[in-house]
Amino acid sequence: MNRQERRHQKKQANKTPQPAKRDAAVEKLLAEANGYMESGQFAEAEELYRDITARAPTDAEAFHMLALIAYQEGRLPEAGDFILEAITRDEHTVALHANCGAIMNMLGRPQEAEAASRHVINLDASHAEAYNNLSVALEVQGRVDEALEACTEALKLRPDYPEAHINHGNMHLRRGDMIDAVEAYAAAIRVAPDSPMARANMGVALRELGELTEAEAQCRLAIELNADYADAHNSLGNVLVVMGRPGEAVTCFRRAAELRPGYREAEINLAAALHRDGQFEEAERAYRTVIENDGDFAEAHAGLGVVLLTDGRLDDAVAAFRRAIEIKPELGDAHYNLASAVGAEMTDTELSEMRNLAEDSDLPARQRIGIRFALGEAADQRDDTEAAFIHFDAGNELRKQELDRMGQRFDADAHDQFIDEIANLLDRDFVDRHDGSGLDSDVPVFIVGMPRSGTTLVEQIIASHPAVFGAGEANTMSGLIDDYPAGVSDLEVGGLAAMAGTALDRFAEPGAGSLRVADKTPFNFLYLGLIQMLLPGARIIHCLRDPLDTGLSCFFQNFVDVHPWSMDQGDISRYMLAHDRLMNHWRGVLSLPMMEIRYESLLADQEAVSRDVIEFLGLDWDGACLKFFETRRPVLTASNWQVRKPLYSTSRGRAAAYETQLSPLIEGLKG
Repeated sequence: MNRQERRHQKKQANKTPQPAKRDAAVEKLLAEANGYMESGQFAEAEELYRDITARAPTDAEAFHMLALIAYQEGRLPEAGDFILEAITRDEHTVALHANCGAIMNMLGRPQEAEAASRHVINLDASHAEAYNNLSVALEVQGRVDEALEACTEALKLRPDYPEAHINHGNMHLRRGDMIDAVEAYAAAIRVAPDSPMARANMGVALRELGELTEAEAQCRLAIELNADYADAHNSLGNVLVVMGRPGEAVTCFRRAAELRPGYREAEINLAAALHRDGQFEEAERAYRTVIENDGDFAEAHAGLGVVLLTDGRLDDAVAAFRRAIEIKPELGDAHYNLASAVGAEMTDTELSEMRNLAEDSDLPARQRIGIRFALGEAADQRDDTEAAFIHFDAGNELRKQELDRMGQRFDADAHDQFIDEIANLLDRDFVDRHDGSGLDSDVPVFIVGMPRSGTTLVEQIIASHPAVFGAGEANTMSGLIDDYPAGVSDLEVGGLAAMAGTALDRFAEPGAGSLRVADKTPFNFLYLGLIQMLLPGARIIHCLRDPLDTGLSCFFQNFVDVHPWSMDQGDISRYMLAHDRLMNHWRGVLSLPMMEIRYESLLADQEAVSRDVIEFLGLDWDGACLKFFETRRPVLTASNWQVRKPLYSTSRGRAAAYETQLSPLIEGLKG
């Protein structure tokens, strides 16, 4: 039953017109109740207002005030019931209908919110709050252009209206227009610098833009303004996850969930952060707890699938992904993970449903991206190269469009300049001058190279040795120097020693008791000169793979982290050439022990290469390294499916099947 129907029923049920003047006794009770309201004595006020509704059932004011009390105390369903009772008794009070619009929005009843807001505008065309409420109601209904128009009108009427600025930012945020979102939140902060919501939401937009330091600062300011604001703790947690600090993020998400029981977003973020922090049993329990409380929460099933996958429970993971898709068919990440596992076995019905979803422009771009990559993966596994490339190309084009909207593009010239700065500053003389400034330890092992070059496989092999702990992409070098590489020149001996201690602590925490701890962050190839200065006892394993196979695999990968260079064949070739150029530089600079492993050689003779790498690590051979696929350890990267199986050769020479589509990559790699 809609709002108009309720109003009609009330009018039919009560033919007695509201008296022009209230009974004196009712007037006295209202005055007394209003006094209680002004002094914050809501329980006493509510009791009197309820008495008034019995004495004067046609009077709207008491119902209105009961709605406000219920709203103030978080009893939204009651607030909704009371406000609807009030509006059936009063057609003309603007504040009453404006509050109805706000409460209906809070209750997730956008059609009724729209009706109330439009009624207010009919009564008072200059009512900014009504336009803002109308904007919220229209956006929920998917009428985004109309919503933006209404919000713009609200801001014309009241340029200093912080809630409208925040709403404006929220709409841009959800549309992926991050720069516009930041500008809107900045406007809100200018007029309301003490608004925790504006600060927290600004943190969200800045995180999406990659401005992580400022994003963290805004979230912390929001918490300073209101330590009990759950959304601010949740926003800060999301920033910390991206910054590679999942342990701190866990604390934030726990606090958000404590402050707002039933806060599903914070609960699922907590589970994901536990997973990222290596607390896998706790992560599984957290996801299962969410599912126990809300069995139809698709994202929880999808997240549980990822945890099960990292533990090697493939069948259970597949079941979790299928359940997520059953609940929420448009969930792109679940489709992608499912296709990565069993793409060749997916039914024609499943593939047809995915194709329909991929063409649905009403779906958020992120979901369509995941579905496009899922379709590409399924087609690739079926050797349908033409269809596979079409879908991967479409997925990458969508990713580029989204990053363009956020102002994140790969600048190949700037990246080349960055690589040149590293090589020019950290030359052999500079690195040799700082020899002995760090801390000597033979625990650290760095596995570097291009993504998709075999780094995960090599880590899984060596982590199967009982003396080796595989820390995954631990990012042990991340954030040690704010301004890299220029900041290296300002370091003194004491600073290098302290930095080395920080790096060693990052190895010691996850791998306590292990003789070797491996960080397989591929991009540590950027820091090899610094690694020699800080950790001269470290060992480097450089993974190499056929360039076309590497480039194709990057292009076909829907990376979790943002790698703008991976979405265009020309950019991939430029990035790969820069990687090769810097590695050639390090070969002439480093005295660190470095072993280079070719992926193709590992496939050709697994045992020989595995024995060589274990010997390189200074360890005795252990046969468990040959059965790496049986090792139960978490794998958090894109190769998690592959390392759960014995070695197979189908990925060798994979690019040959796509040679006609790879002209830009082939030409680019010629330099």
